[in-house]
Amino acid sequence: MKNIIRLIVFAVFMVTACTAEMTPVEMDKPQEGQTIADVETLAIGAPLYTSKEGYPSKEEYVGILNDMGAKVLKDRIVTYNTVAQGIRQKTGKDVYSLDRIPAAKIFKDNVMDFADAYLVSTVTMSKRTVLFFDIYRAGTNELLYEYELILDSEDKDDVKTYSEMAEKFYKHFISVQETQKKDKEKADRKAQKEREKAERAKK
Repeated sequence: MKNIIRLIVFAVFMVTACTAEMTPVEMDKPQEGQTIADVETLAIGAPLYTSKEGYPSKEEYVGILNDMGAKVLKDRIVTYNTVAQGIRQKTGKDVYSLDRIPAAKIFKDNVMDFADAYLVSTVTMSKRTVLFFDIYRAGTNELLYEYELILDSEDKDDVKTYSEMAEKFYKHFISVQETQKKDKEKADRKAQKEREKAERAKK
């Protein structure tokens, strides 16, 4: 259902967009009541990606997510391969040999052993490709954060472009984390002062 809604939104965007050349569009969608401030490790989940002639393969896109994540987040990234191997050692199940839906379920059921949260990226290929980056809480599978990039109609759908967009997402992820951490610290200090004020009022 979520993917259907996304396709509808994208279709509306394509109809209403002007015909002049446009730059990549960035959409930031924090989830109300959720935060990524406490996410220390992020696992890469299998992307929702349909290989298409002339576009990077699914394996290449997974490699992009792994490589750009390692470049920006360093050792905070847990690759899909690492999680898959860990799951096979733990359960004996090979997510690579399973269909997408059962593989995704096994991944979600076990990813909390490897990371605090996990990333699922979706790519819709059209005149203007859209890259979605959704972050979920490991264990509960709650959606924590959404980020979208709509490519320029002149952008090439190749490894270079997708790498640049993935890197942009990871850098944005760090920026949002830092902002949310500062907001949380500020809120905690305010709450502490209010508690201290209430204690003094009782005396």
